[in-house]
Amino acid sequence: MDRQQASTALRDKRTSLELSLEDVARATLLRKSVLESIEAGGPPEPNGYFKAYARRYAQYLGLNGDEVVAAFVGSSATVAVDSDALAAQPSRLGRSVVAVPAYKKKRSLVSTVLIVVVALVAAVVLLSREWPATVIVPGGQTGPSSTPSVPATPSIPDTTPVLPADGAITLRFAPTTQRAWLEITVDGSVVFSGILRPGDSTQATGNHVVVDFGNAMYTQVTANGVDQGVASPDKTVMTLEYGSPAHTP
Repeated sequence: MDRQQASTALRDKRTSLELSLEDVARATLLRKSVLESIEAGGPPEPNGYFKAYARRYAQYLGLNGDEVVAAFVGSSATVAVDSDALAAQPSRLGRSVVAVPAYKKKRSLVSTVLIVVVALVAAVVLLSREWPATVIVPGGQTGPSSTPSVPATPSIPDTTPVLPADGAITLRFAPTTQRAWLEITVDGSVVFSGILRPGDSTQATGNHVVVDFGNAMYTQVTANGVDQGVASPDKTVMTLEYGSPAHTP
């Protein structure tokens, strides 16, 4: 069984039981957007959180959770995302990669280790490159700029936006050629969590904005009207921080 067969099996089983996504969400404590992502095929590279939620969903429907997870993991390397394919983006899988709300307070040891490893990798990448998106810019100042070479993707401009005196920043996110999953947290509150398709866009304004990307290489970022290029030239799952936490109420 591959990932497409697994997601189809979950959807068919749910409909055969005459259950809506809302019914399953209430019973499993998973968000509807998480269930939609699982039924759509999941992210290109499933991590510990996604496996846990896919297993929980499968077991709730009476299916073999281990087999379903194995199907998603085993075929993850060959999944391509386009307008005719299934939405291969993660649900909310963790703050350092892709996070899913309503998670259990007690995390498994495996999930915790995966989060730590991914967080360390993300930190190394962010520290080794001077991305405009990762620089915390105090209000009224202009942060450093960089122009990394990104083959076959939109280039990153030479300037970063000048923030207003109050430190607020307006960010716009739009997929380029593939679907992109995003979760946007503005000043401590989640204001968007879902999948965007090419042609779609979403915008957020705040002093401190944290964005979890599910397809960073194909997500165009604009900050205060200035094109920042794609979120990453070589990463799909990552987290970027904009603005300063000091301005967060």
